[in-house]
Amino acid sequence: MSLIKCRSLLDHYKELNGESWLALDETLPEAKQVMSSRSFGTRVNNIQELEQAVSYHACNAGQRLRKHGLYTNAVYVFIQNSPFDEAEYYSASRMIALPAPTDCSIRITKAALWLLKRIFKEGIYYQKAGVMLMELVPEEGQQTDMFSNLQSNIKTSNLMSTLDSINKKYSKGTIKLASEGTHKVWAMRRSFKSPNYTGDWKELPVIN
Repeated sequence: MSLIKCRSLLDHYKELNGESWLALDETLPEAKQVMSSRSFGTRVNNIQELEQAVSYHACNAGQRLRKHGLYTNAVYVFIQNSPFDEAEYYSASRMIALPAPTDCSIRITKAALWLLKRIFKEGIYYQKAGVMLMELVPEEGQQTDMFSNLQSNIKTSNLMSTLDSINKKYSKGTIKLASEGTHKVWAMRRSFKSPNYTGDWKELPVIN
């Protein structure tokens, strides 16, 4: 009997006797980037509506970042029209490095809107936009700059924790930045979306 077969039989014997023979790595790998992006339900051709969409994606990415206890060192934004439109295809993107790692949606959104203004082009009917957070680090791996204000960072962290707690308790978007707007004209069409019976009280079937 070969050495490989003997090893295989021994492993199966251990398993049948309730002994773990495979070392399981239960630690999930750290995310390298966090992205929020979605096609629009209708074409967008003005910067005001694009700002709302980019603000939404920036905040959404920020919330995902905090959920995993990570901080971002760079923000990336892209916008594009559809390659199937009759108009000439336009796609633009830009990235900015942050002075210090952050998980604050307010700071992330400010950076994203700054980038948007530099890639926006008049006369384009945009079909998609997105925000990506890059060069992520865990809280203990941060390298803050010498000018950062510790007290300010604590207040910002408490603010984000409160925002996440309220949105988790009630519903996503209960509290949001003003730059996200109130009417998402650009939002993806959901007329064919399946009901979320198990995840949203408002969508529970009603029996008269």
